[in-house]
Amino acid sequence: MSKPIRSMLLLGAAAHLSILPLAATVPVVLAQANLPAPYVSRAFDAVVLPIDESVRSAFALNAADSGVLVLAVAHDGVAAQNGVEPGDIIHQVKGKDIATPIELDEVVYFWLTQQVSDFSVDYYRAGVLSSSDVIITLELYEAALDVAAVSNWTSWSYEGFSYEEYTVEYSEEIVETHEESETTIEETVTSEEFSSELEEDSQEDEASDESEEAASDDADADDGAADDGDEADDGGEDDGADDGDGGEEE
Repeated sequence: MSKPIRSMLLLGAAAHLSILPLAATVPVVLAQANLPAPYVSRAFDAVVLPIDESVRSAFALNAADSGVLVLAVAHDGVAAQNGVEPGDIIHQVKGKDIATPIELDEVVYFWLTQQVSDFSVDYYRAGVLSSSDVIITLELYEAALDVAAVSNWTSWSYEGFSYEEYTVEYSEEIVETHEESETTIEETVTSEEFSSELEEDSQEDEASDESEEAASDDADADDGAADDGDEADDGGEDDGADDGDGGEEE
């Protein structure tokens, strides 16, 4: 084989090998590029994402997981202090299904205007639905957030995903959305339709909680009755044994 032809074959092989690592990273890059813009929640001091097909695919979420995905939390923020972690999926807040990130703030702000500061939060963690009671005050909600620094928050570590690069890419949009959302939240919360919807959801949630508590009380009562019955049976057997022993001694 002539030297020129051999050199060309070697160069071609080297070029082919050099392309492989790039090709392997393309799906990750495309997945990150296709993600929706992040939203910074005033209520939870967290960066969250709506769950669409791109998010479900990029993070391999379960089909049953519904709500908004927590990507990051402020170090001393509401979410972090109440056990909400990056990677959690917030499903409900005070009985209201959460479908979009801004709904987190709308639901919380509405109840804060009604002098309510305790919120039941249902969330998925590793596919398991859990519940937690979260305290959010109006003072905490209105506290200023440095949204320009969200890239430094405690974030979800996921293979092939760079939270820092992602937030830097959307840095301008994050700030703009945060400023604009205040007006949107105010308009939504003051609407009669939204108010009626939340009050109805809250009543249903409270009724469900009461039903669960009653069922739990009934179960406890049944267990207690069973225990009392067992003790009575044990007592009767003991007395019978004592009487038998007494008769033998005579």
